[in-house]
Amino acid sequence: MKKYFAVAKVNFKYTTWISYMIAAICGVAMIVDMILDRVLNNTGDSTVSVYSMLYLVPLSAPIFIASVNYVKLMNLGVKKKTYFLGCIINYVIFAAIISFVGVLETYTLDNYLNSSSSTVYGLIEVFGWDKNVLTAFFSQFAFLLLLESVVHTLTFMQTKWYGWAADVLIVAIISVFTPISALRKAESFFLYMTIYSHPVVQFAVCVGLTALIYATNLYYLKKRI
Repeated sequence: MKKYFAVAKVNFKYTTWISYMIAAICGVAMIVDMILDRVLNNTGDSTVSVYSMLYLVPLSAPIFIASVNYVKLMNLGVKKKTYFLGCIINYVIFAAIISFVGVLETYTLDNYLNSSSSTVYGLIEVFGWDKNVLTAFFSQFAFLLLLESVVHTLTFMQTKWYGWAADVLIVAIISVFTPISALRKAESFFLYMTIYSHPVVQFAVCVGLTALIYATNLYYLKKRI
């Protein structure tokens, strides 16, 4: 296990600082905006919850981990399986920390602000995960894992033609499915299952899709030179 955590430590320390910086800057900007609203007595205004800025980490960190850091670790003689499992540790920790912070803020600061004539919109409320603390944590955790696996895999495959093909396919699906009613329903069903469905179903679907994507990623990793 030490070698896997060693890879995760390298990923945390050397390749994701830009992600932390982006999230921190946006988070500070949101805090300043909230403070100015209170000072200027604009209590009727609505704002986005600060923890929502943390979603920038799972969106951007896998890009650096799957591109820059992969090359560095391979040059150091790290085995592909070790790299792969180390990355999973990174993503589990990211998802757990962001989910915890999101739940903590939702039921403390956001509740206070919403009770004082301000309106704060967090992703937990928007996605309907605010039924209880456990639902808020595990639904968000599963969704973030899925998001990280998608970003990591797409980034990792960009060196081959099928990586670009996957990008084109995603754009085509979004472009074609949205205007056509029948296909739009299929797209809506997918979003419903991964975000809005019953918490147990949503968790199972997200974790299942994550496992499937990582299995595909591992297969490609073994073939990659």
